[in-house]
Amino acid sequence: MTKHIKFTIGGYFSGYKTVELAIGTKNVSYKILRNGLNDVDKKNSRVIGLSEEWLADFDALNIPSWETDYSNAEVQDGTQWELIYKWGKKSYIGHGSNAYPENFGRFLDWLDKLIPQMQFVNRKQLEKVTLNYYRVSESGYEIFEDLIFDRREKTLTLNKKNAYTNAKHIYDITPVEDKIFDAAQDFFDNLEMEPSPELKVPKIKIELVRHDKSIDNLETVYSEGYLPGLTEFIEVIKSFASDLTAEIFAPINDGQNKQDKYIFCKVQFKGSYKSYTYRTEDETLAVGDVVDVPVGRNNDVAQARIVEIGYFDEEEAPFPIDRIKIIIGKHVASDWENY
Repeated sequence: MTKHIKFTIGGYFSGYKTVELAIGTKNVSYKILRNGLNDVDKKNSRVIGLSEEWLADFDALNIPSWETDYSNAEVQDGTQWELIYKWGKKSYIGHGSNAYPENFGRFLDWLDKLIPQMQFVNRKQLEKVTLNYYRVSESGYEIFEDLIFDRREKTLTLNKKNAYTNAKHIYDITPVEDKIFDAAQDFFDNLEMEPSPELKVPKIKIELVRHDKSIDNLETVYSEGYLPGLTEFIEVIKSFASDLTAEIFAPINDGQNKQDKYIFCKVQFKGSYKSYTYRTEDETLAVGDVVDVPVGRNNDVAQARIVEIGYFDEEEAPFPIDRIKIIIGKHVASDWENY
């Protein structure tokens, strides 16, 4: 029994790709009808012998179990697709707009093995991004943080470890997977790293695993100056995980123009993961510093650790300048060294 497939995918700006397949018991042929914005020869391909593995991969997709409509109404334009699959007297017709069956990526991989010139997959697409952060605190203990985005697992993982903390947070990023990986792809593919001096911290080790199984490894200082565009990329990630706090979410912004900016610091009190915002005029304060801050109606003095620093114009400030409390200064008492 011959199986017939007609598949179209694309968008307004990139054009559409359409291919037809005729799959027999021992061979397959195909016809390319459209290939994005490129002109194509619409003649049938030569008959190609089937491998058992390729055919088994197709059967494992179980296309008849797919729903007929996958649509994401929140995204305009983007990518649309349609699949018509006929076998014997049965058929499946499905389509989607910026939404896909769970194993849709495997379907594109399957097609790419047969017709690589169609480039149904981006072989340099990021599949997993790992950021390993390292710093030594003023009191001498080491701070390790890992931030991991995994496309296959659809997770964001944050690991935090030092002499006093060992925590792991895992987020399901299914609703925002494309936005996170689009931001990562744009940042890392256009990254022009500055030379990194030895022994300067905080350091970051970066591992990029791509669709073609290639792996890129980078190591540098974790700052805007050495990784241009880092702050903007981290802001995208924070917008999807706003309740997470970690030093890795507050890179040194030495590439930012701080002149005439107000300095805002998010702090956490000991034993709490909730963050509070204060203002400071002390440009020497850094993420990880323990500071004295006024709290409550009577402005009692308490200690907190800075977890994030931002620089804002008055109109962009997260709180009214005249209503935000101000950090008193860096805390220096020895009993808080192990805060």
